[in-house]
Formats: sequence, structure tokens, C-alpha cells
Amino acid sequence: MARKRIGIFMSEITQVFQTSCGKAIIDLASLRDLDVVIFASYGSYTSPYGRNLLAEIGKKNILHIPDYSDFEAIIALPGSFDIKGMDKEFYELARANATCPVICLQTGHPDFYTISIENKNSMYQMTRHFIDVHHFTDICYMSGPYLHKDSPERLSGFVSAMRESGLPIRYNTIFEGNYWRNRGERALDFFMQDRISYPQAIICANDYMALSICSELKKRGVRVPEDVCVCGFDGIREGEDTTPSLTTVTVQPEKYAEAAFQLIDDIKSGNHPSKNITLADEINFRASCGCGKQLISRDVDQMYQVIAEEEFLLRESGRITADYQNTLDIETALSVATYYFHTLGCKDCFICYCDESDPCFSSEILDKPFTDNMILLQRMHAENRRQAEAINKTFKRTDILPSEYFETENPGVYIVFPLFCKNKDYGYLVLNPQADQWPNSLTYTYISTLSSAIENCYFQKKFSGYAEINRLAQTDELTGIYNRRGFEFRLQELLSSISDDRIIYIASIDMDNLKAINDIHGHSEGDFALSEISNALQKCLREKEFCARFGGDEFIAVLVSDRTGRGEQFASHVISMLDEITKACKKPFKIHVSIGVAELKGRDTQHIVTCMQEADEIMYAHKRAFKSNKSR
Repeated sequence: MARKRIGIFMSEITQVFQTSCGKAIIDLASLRDLDVVIFASYGSYTSPYGRNLLAEIGKKNILHIPDYSDFEAIIALPGSFDIKGMDKEFYELARANATCPVICLQTGHPDFYTISIENKNSMYQMTRHFIDVHHFTDICYMSGPYLHKDSPERLSGFVSAMRESGLPIRYNTIFEGNYWRNRGERALDFFMQDRISYPQAIICANDYMALSICSELKKRGVRVPEDVCVCGFDGIREGEDTTPSLTTVTVQPEKYAEAAFQLIDDIKSGNHPSKNITLADEINFRASCGCGKQLISRDVDQMYQVIAEEEFLLRESGRITADYQNTLDIETALSVATYYFHTLGCKDCFICYCDESDPCFSSEILDKPFTDNMILLQRMHAENRRQAEAINKTFKRTDILPSEYFETENPGVYIVFPLFCKNKDYGYLVLNPQADQWPNSLTYTYISTLSSAIENCYFQKKFSGYAEINRLAQTDELTGIYNRRGFEFRLQELLSSISDDRIIYIASIDMDNLKAINDIHGHSEGDFALSEISNALQKCLREKEFCARFGGDEFIAVLVSDRTGRGEQFASHVISMLDEITKACKKPFKIHVSIGVAELKGRDTQHIVTCMQEADEIMYAHKRAFKSNKSR
């Protein structure tokens, strides 16, 4: 009989906190004879080309794999969900389906148990240390992203300490970072605006940003802590290993795991513990603020071993990518996956593929990310690089794997990653590590290249040639204009090539009364109307402009102009042309659309999403007005 399970939800599983906390949860679950199933997604990222919105959908769809009522308890790290809306989606799914305790670590929701630390007070105490002990009056702060869950609390602690001490907060005092190690140069340039000398201290909202500040100061010939003191937050291992070792706020991740299982045990015993539990943290004063000693946490042999392993994984990453470029069928892709699986540092691995016979798999409307039934294609063993165990067994998706793979002598660990390309999920991969094993930094490259290979194979099988694949992948079958994928590609291409002085509009276009036409006159007439709308849109476009069909009765157009008024002109032209088409075709129905146009205020993803929402709102207002006039 299968054991009861603990479900864990986290992103960026190879980060220090997630690794330590995950291992601690596994150890404590094993003592209670519980299996652990971890649903691990990728994090978001921003490039010069913006955020890949479709890929973010594919990543967060992992939330839809399990049956939340199957777990003995659910532990989540919502703070690691840096994809917009992923935390809310998790809360909604857990609230609607979970029948067990749901415990959130670091950040949480009022409906669930939350285990956290005093972010505000800890940052307040850190800031007071520099004010009261060092007697500094010129202190700068590198915040995390303002929309991140714990950033406002930590920022508030810094601001409170500064204001309480009567110290000024100027325009160049607080810089918004990204909780990663690539903004040190930009932050220092920001702090040094209108300055002659560097600030006395730079307080960072996490250790990665603090390490980036230390690195950039060193490049500029500025000494830490002799010239500038630096501190971080979170207590990652790299902060101990660096020179100077980093002053930071630390809560051992293991304490979160212990507190979570204490909650589970209390609830199981019939107790009613508090919904909010606060863990005690500790400020570790080290060399980077001048108050502590330089740590030597690893010997030279250990450091060389770590460097050698990272070099090996980097080399394997390039080889994996190159070998997948030659895959034209799923069998070859699975063979490459088998050969390189040993590099991930786990014992076994399962590749589960969606059921292509399920209509939802090939549907353009991705209401259901994964099929109800999955196919276990193969099981891979790290010790056998040449041959995997071919299985091809169908099972229920909510079981995660066929039941026999959970019927083991000892409790097991199953780490689930989505296999996806953009917003299309093809299945998932399940790692089955042994004791003390954990996915390494190559895992994301391994999974993303496998996902791309699977999609290539899918289209190779479905269509005859690459040109046809490329065209169909970006084209709406009925109208011949771009589909959603083609629209995204074309928009990124436009934004990267067009000059900043051009005005860009997004037009949201929705056909009126398509359902009535289909119901009364038949779907062929509805298709005729959609095709005529597509033709009209294309005739009204200018150079560099384009349109797409998002499915059903929804269209979208991107307009470009060097002066205002292009949006209104386009909308008027389209509606006039459709009136002429209605008269000319002599159909027993009117072909009409409602159009909303909004100006794009910026070139990044957030501005694009906001612009599309504004255009939608205007379009729906016009649709309501059209229906109102028609009913009179």
C-alpha cells in the first residue's frame, strides 16, 4: 500500500534556501514514514527583450498537476514564486481543493498557516547597528523588487531606522534591485549621483545583491569594510565563503522545516495552533562591516572541487544543447535524455508525456494545461547511460506516477518539473533522488532543452517540413493571419527594431454576434465572417503594422505612427470597410466588430500587459454600446 504524501511547492529549487529547506523537510518526513512530492517550477527572468509571458504560463502550470486533496499536508514557498500571479493561483487552487493543512514558509496568506521571520524588525536592527555602533550618517539601501513579497517589509525597517535617527533619505539613497547578483554596477552608479565620496555603508535586502556590491566595489578599488561597509540578508553559504565574509541576517532553513512539522503534528493531535508563527532570526556580524572575523568555512580542496564540478556542468550544458539539435523524433530525444541524465546528481528519473489522443492536448484553447491521463515513456537510471527502461504505461495524472513506483520499502522523494515550450505543456519529468541527493545547477538546462526537443519532434511528426512547421506554428489556420504565438514573436521583433520616437498602439478587436450567426446560419457562415474581418484588418494596416487572431472572435492589431490619432483612424476605417463588405456580400447578417485602442507607454512586458488591458476595457465599452443601440 502506498504511503501518505507531503506536497511541496517551490520555484528555483537549486537556490540555497530551497535546497536546505527541502532536504530538511525530506528528513523529517522520512522519520514519519511519509513520501515527499515536490512540484518545482522555474523562476522568471528579464532580458533586454522583456519577459517571456507565454513561457511564464508554461512554468506556473505545474500547479495544475496534482490533486491537492491527496496530501497529508502541503508546504509551499510562495516567496519563491516570482512569476506574476503564481502565488494567487496557488492560493486559489489550495483553498478550493486542499483538505489538509497548508503551510506557507517566509510569506503566506491569511487562509493558511504561515511561518516567517520579522523582516521589518531585522532590517531595522541591522540599520540601527550602523547608526548606533559605527555612528554612520551616510547609509544607502539596495532594495529587492518593490512588488516582491518581503521587499516592502525590509525596506520599511530601513526607512524607520533612518527617520527615527533623523538621517536624510535622498533621491539617491534607495535603489530597487532584483534579488540577484547582476545589479551591483548599476546600484553603485545610482548611489554615486551627485556624490564626491562613497557612502559609509550599503545595506542590501539580500545576500546576492550584497555580494554584487562587494564585487563591484573591489573592481573600483574601494575596500570593504575599510572604505565602505556592506551587509546582506538571508545568510546564504556564499556569504560565508567570500572575502570579506558577509554580515547578514540568518535564519537556518532547517528551522522552517522543523516548525512546519511541529504544526502538522499539533494539528494531527487535535490542537489548534496559531495561524502565524514567527521564527527568531540572528544578525551575524562578520568581516564586511568590520565587526566580525573573516570566516574560513571550506578548505582549499573543497573549493577546487566545487569549481571543477561547475566547470564540468557548464561543459555538459553545451554538449546537451548541441546533441538535441540533431533530434527529429521522440526516440532520439529520449536517447539523448538518457545519456546525459547522470549529470543531474539523482538516482532515477521518469519522463511522463501528455496523452495526444486527448482533444485538449491539440486544442488552441489551453484551459487544461495537462491531459487527465499521462503516459510514462521511460525510466532512467544514473548508472546506465546507454539504455533506459522503456515503459509506455498510461496512468492518471493526479497519481504523479503509476502506483507501483510509490510502493517502496522506504519513504521516497519525487521532484516534478514541467516539460513545456512557451505556454504549451507536453508533460513533466520526475526526479527520484537518493538520500542527500538534490538536483544541481544543470537541471534547468537539461529540462528546457529536452522540452524544446520534444516540441520539435511533435511538430516534425505532425507536419512534413520545417517551413510548414514554422508557418503553422505562428499562423491562424482559418484566417491566415498570425495566431497568439506569431503575435508574440512579431511584437518582440517590432519592439527591438523600431525607434523610440514612434508611437505604438494596441487595438483589441472583438467580433459582434458570432454566436448568433453560428447558431442561426451555421458555422460556415461564422467562418466566412471571421475571414472577412481578417481581410478588412489587413487592408487597413500600414507598413510595420500587423494583426493576429487570438482564437474565437478575438483579434488584435499593433499600429505604428509618428503622430497621434492613428488608433481612431484605424478603427473608423475597419468599421467602414466591414459595412461595405456587409452590403456587397448580401448576407442575412451584419459583419461588425467592437474596437478598443490604447497607446503603449513603454516597451517592457508590464507596459504591454497594461496596454492590452486598457484596450480590452475600451473595446468592451464599445461592445456594450453596440448591443444597446441594436436593441432600440
